Amino acid sequence: MKQATTTSAPVAIVGFGTAGVNAAIALRNSGYEGVIRVFSNIETLPYSPILTSYYAGGEKSYDECFPWSYDEIAELNLDVVEDGPVTKLDPADHVISTANGTYEYSKCIVATGATPMCWGFPGVDNDDYQPLVLRSMDDAERLKTALENPSCKRLLVSGASMVALKTLEAGLNHNLECTLVGINPHVLDFNALPEAAIRFEKGLRAKGVTLKLGQKIESVIRTDEGLAVTFSTGETGVYDEISVAHGMKSNIDFIEPGSLEVDRALVVDEFMRTSDPDVYAAGDVAQGTELISGEKRIVGIWKNAALQGACAGQAIACELSGTEVPESCKLPGSISTNTIAVNGTLFISAGTMDVTENRTVEVRESEDMTVVYIFEETQRGERRLVGFNITCDHDEPGGRAYDIGAMLTLRIEAGCR
Repeated sequence: MKQATTTSAPVAIVGFGTAGVNAAIALRNSGYEGVIRVFSNIETLPYSPILTSYYAGGEKSYDECFPWSYDEIAELNLDVVEDGPVTKLDPADHVISTANGTYEYSKCIVATGATPMCWGFPGVDNDDYQPLVLRSMDDAERLKTALENPSCKRLLVSGASMVALKTLEAGLNHNLECTLVGINPHVLDFNALPEAAIRFEKGLRAKGVTLKLGQKIESVIRTDEGLAVTFSTGETGVYDEISVAHGMKSNIDFIEPGSLEVDRALVVDEFMRTSDPDVYAAGDVAQGTELISGEKRIVGIWKNAALQGACAGQAIACELSGTEVPESCKLPGSISTNTIAVNGTLFISAGTMDVTENRTVEVRESEDMTVVYIFEETQRGERRLVGFNITCDHDEPGGRAYDIGAMLTLRIEAGCR
């Protein structure tokens, strides 16, 4: 590949998680030798949000949550801005602002991730109690401290997403009395069909988890006994800590309204370009093509963030060197894939969970496993696999459930080509 030329203004990376690091690596590997200026509001090495629950639950050490070492980051030769988070991105003037200064850029990659939200949590009457959340290492540290407190015996988790379930597992690992409340009829929110979710719920109950599904927290009052909760069904309970996992919000508040195309996040093409050709986005702030629907959606998984960051970095390096971006760099789209295990009960999914008129569901059960298939009838009368769920009563690394999941994921991806 032709060596990339340097430019007077640096390439900027706003946010330095999985997407940002992979963008920097791709820039260097693709020959870019100019300045890479990184804006990050974390003081540690880039960490993996996937591993934070394992740290809070005592399954991973603090150091194991960081995929890259200081030496590996140092080799990238980055100019790190340490004067606060970005307050404004001005695509028209190619300027990034912080509370303490402004910086020009030639190309910019927005990779600022997402923030956990507590939408719908009523708060605690006459109290400044902040519920536990889980995303960052700071969140994990606070959760770990709370769960390890000898006075904490009863944990309430609000939400039924994968984040909620991994928080629940952390509580189980600390031998707490755990309760999960969710507004939907089943756990795993939008990732599982009922047949798979029901088997997963059976596994949770077998571990002593109390499930309060199809309801929500109505009110919370602090008492001498703890946090007294009233649920929407009228039931009550008392807990020592409450964790809330009610969704994530893309961190794009510093984007000026109207300066870039924004839906739920920054809309990008197959090279991760936004509506401005000099601004790219990757990870939880990028709304790219979801292959099965063909729609622009956020596919917020670690692997996708890494691929999107690498795509953006390679594309920018090529553009700045005056070479054509290779077809191998292009990301035509992605599908959602998820794997989670809670104390031995395993769930794997890929593709869509939307059951429409031209889609059928097939369920196959064995002694230890439920597999749910979603097939779609194409316009040519063919049947293609567009989604699946697997729930297995045991989590065996390299076992049959993982083999089936890998095979079915490949089938879905092949059907999208």
